[in-house]
Amino acid sequence: MKIVLSKLPNSGWWPNGIPKYKDNPAMMEGLVPNIELLKKERNNLISTIRRKGYEIIELDFPKELDTQNPRHDFIFIRDSFISNQNGTIVILRAGEPQRRIENKIVKKSLKNLNLKIIEMPNNPDIRADGGEFYYCAKEKILFSGLKRNTIKGAQFVADKFNVNQMIILEGKGYHLDTFFTPVLDTDSQIIALIACTKIITRKSKKILFQFSDDKKIPIFDIPESDAIGTKKEIGSFAVNALPLPGLLIRPFKFSDPSIDRRLKAMGIDIEITKTSQFQMSGGSVHCITNEL
Repeated sequence: MKIVLSKLPNSGWWPNGIPKYKDNPAMMEGLVPNIELLKKERNNLISTIRRKGYEIIELDFPKELDTQNPRHDFIFIRDSFISNQNGTIVILRAGEPQRRIENKIVKKSLKNLNLKIIEMPNNPDIRADGGEFYYCAKEKILFSGLKRNTIKGAQFVADKFNVNQMIILEGKGYHLDTFFTPVLDTDSQIIALIACTKIITRKSKKILFQFSDDKKIPIFDIPESDAIGTKKEIGSFAVNALPLPGLLIRPFKFSDPSIDRRLKAMGIDIEITKTSQFQMSGGSVHCITNEL
């Protein structure tokens, strides 16, 4: 498996201050990220992934988007497409209209990677962001949120990947990865689930626990502070993880240290790599990376 990241723009990142999307409370409007710290955090993440044996592909930041006052977030390369991790990708149609230019441009960035590229139709009823999905390729299970995804958008991806099961989880976060992540064992099987159930709807919570019971795997329930947080205080994004076989790369420790002790006892390697400057714009490890 290869992991894709975007290079940083030459103009900096939000050099004139972070904008605000109406459904993203984590965006710190008007603040300018520390570019040197941003570079350091990004390099540390790349070093961690490489140290664990994965190849990194860095896409050039598109010149078309490298402006002083952007209204998009190509650095969060997760959101513009999703891969079945076997040579096929779906170019998505962003839930935030200002980011749809990323969907158009990412196709050019990926065209030389020998991939089968499928484009989501430009249909008002079909919307999807990569941060709203976790695709567990070994078992062909697709987890999907429903904030920036629509049902038709999620179903489009499920159909193109011919999934065995799609699990819809609705919550308060603007993306699924702000309150949920699966955990994979060394054979890429789902071995545990981590979720902030407090912000998941009653219907979705029932679906989540039924899935857990059927597979006989645990759910580690985390507080809002380990997820997106609350209106009063943004969370640590500890749940915003890149789950790889036998490995969970995250930006922060869970407030309950017993969770990591139990994960380690299950054979999961835990890597913490900070993303403080990325989080100012509402994204973390899962958002910055994408699997091929």
